[in-house]
Amino acid sequence: MRTLRLPKSGRIMGALTGVALSALVAAAPAVSAQEVKKGGTLNVAIETDVRGFDTVKGGVFGQTGEIVSRTIYEPLLGWNSETGQPEPLLATEWSVSDDNLVWTFKLREGVKFHDGSDFDSEDVAYHYNRILDPEMKSSSRSFIASIDKVVPVDPMTVEFHLKHPWMALLPYLATTSMSGPIRSKENVESDNENRNPIGTGPFKFVEWASGDRIVVEKWDGYRDADEINLDKINFRILPDTQTRYASLKSGEVDVIWTDRGPTIVEAQNDPKIVTLTTDGAGAAINLMNGKKEPLSNATLRKALAHAWNQDALVKISWQNTRPAVTHPLGAAKDCGEANYRKFDIAKAKEYVAQYLQETGKTEVPEIVMIHTTTPRGRELGEIYQQTAKAAGITLTLEPVDQSTLVARTFKGDFDITGWRIADGADMGPQLYAYAKIGSSYNLTGFNNPELDALADKMRVATTMEERLELQCQMVSMMNDDGSIEYRGGGRYYAFTNPRVKNVPPPYRGVVDVTRAWVEE
Repeated sequence: MRTLRLPKSGRIMGALTGVALSALVAAAPAVSAQEVKKGGTLNVAIETDVRGFDTVKGGVFGQTGEIVSRTIYEPLLGWNSETGQPEPLLATEWSVSDDNLVWTFKLREGVKFHDGSDFDSEDVAYHYNRILDPEMKSSSRSFIASIDKVVPVDPMTVEFHLKHPWMALLPYLATTSMSGPIRSKENVESDNENRNPIGTGPFKFVEWASGDRIVVEKWDGYRDADEINLDKINFRILPDTQTRYASLKSGEVDVIWTDRGPTIVEAQNDPKIVTLTTDGAGAAINLMNGKKEPLSNATLRKALAHAWNQDALVKISWQNTRPAVTHPLGAAKDCGEANYRKFDIAKAKEYVAQYLQETGKTEVPEIVMIHTTTPRGRELGEIYQQTAKAAGITLTLEPVDQSTLVARTFKGDFDITGWRIADGADMGPQLYAYAKIGSSYNLTGFNNPELDALADKMRVATTMEERLELQCQMVSMMNDDGSIEYRGGGRYYAFTNPRVKNVPPPYRGVVDVTRAWVEE
C-alpha cells in the first residue's frame, strides 16, 4: 500500500502534470487583509436556468449549473492549476494498493453540511454508488464506470474499488461537474436535493425563483469562513447575451459569462471591463444521431460532415475568439488532423450522390436540426442550413430552449443537435462515454467494434503517454465516422467590472466566485 500525502503544492502524480490547463478549485490571488472588503452582495449573470442539483434527476450541469454549484458543494479533491495535480479538500490524504485497484481516502474531520449534519464516508459512498447503479440511469455513470463500488470503511475512511487501474480517478474525484460534488445522503433520500441543495461549500442555498434568480448566502459554519468575503451571491438568469452585457456595463450585475464573439470583442476593448480568459481542452460540437434514419446511414453523415464549415462559424459567430480544432484534447496532445472531415462542398456532393445511389432515393430526406433559441444557436443553425443546401441537403431548423435541447438529446429525439465536449483534466472518460457501445452518453450511436475495443484499451492504459496516444486514435476514428463535428475549441471567457476582485480565469467556461470580494 502506497500512501500519498499532499502538501499544499500538491506535487504528486507526475504523469498528469500539464494535462489540466486550469484550476477546478482555483487558488485565489494573494491579497492583504487590509485590502479585502468584507460583506456585500455579488450579482452574477448566468445564461440559463439550472435543470436541478440532484445527481440523477438534474441530468448534467452546463456552465450555469456548475457556476452555481461551486458555491454550494465541494468534491473530494481540489485541483492545482499550476502543477496540474490533485490537492486535499474533503479528503486530506489517500493511498493506493499495489495493484492500483483500491484507493483509500481519509476524510477531513469536523466538516458539516449546511443543515448541521456531519459529513462522513456514508455520504461519499452513497453519492458514487447511486451514480453507478444502472437502475438510476444517471447521465454521469458512463464517465466513472471504471469504479466498481465505493465502500465506507469507518466514518472518516472510504475506499474506491476499481474494475481496473484507472489513471483518471483523481481528476474525476476533483471535478465540479455533476459527478464530483458530494451531496448530503439524507437530503437526497428525502427527495429534496434537486430543488433545495445541501452541500459542504462556503455558501448555502437560500432561494430559487425559476427563470429569474438563484440566491446563496455565506455559511458561517464553513471551516474556512474567514476566507469567504461576500455575504450573498445573487445569480441572475439572463438568457440574452446583450442584456447580460448591458447589465454589466450599467453596474446592475458584477460578473457575466458569455461565449458570444461580438460581445467578447467589444468587452475586451472596453477599459472599464476586466477580461478573464483561459485556453483549455474540449470543444463545442454538432452531434449526428446515427441511431435512427436517415443519419444511421454512414455515407449521409459523411456528406453532412463535409458540408459543415467550422471556419465560417468561428469567424462569423465566435469572431475568432475561439480556435477551429480537429480534436478536443487541447494542448495535452497534438493529434494533428486526426481524420477530421473538413469543409468541402464538392466532397459533400460526392457523398450525397453515393447515398442516393446506395438507397435508390431521388433526394435526401429532410433533416431537422435542433438548436437553442440563443443568438449563438440561431447563427449555428443558419450557417449549417446554408452550407447543407449548397451540398443538396435540406436542413430544417427547430429552435428550442436549453432544457428541452438537453432532454431531447438524451432521449435521442433529434437528427442533429448542438452540444459540447466539456473541458477537463483528462478527456479520456468523456471520449470513452461517447464511443462505448451501450454507454448512456453514446449520444450519436457509435457501434464500431474496433472503436469499442480501442476505448477499452485506452481506459486501462497505465501511462499517460499511452493513454493520450490512444485518445488520439479514438478521435481519429470518431472523426472519420462523421458523427461529431467541431465548431470551436476550448477557449473560455468571463467579464467583471473593476470593483470585483479575486475571481480567477474560468475553467471549462465556469466562473468561480466563491472567494471574490467587491470594492466600495
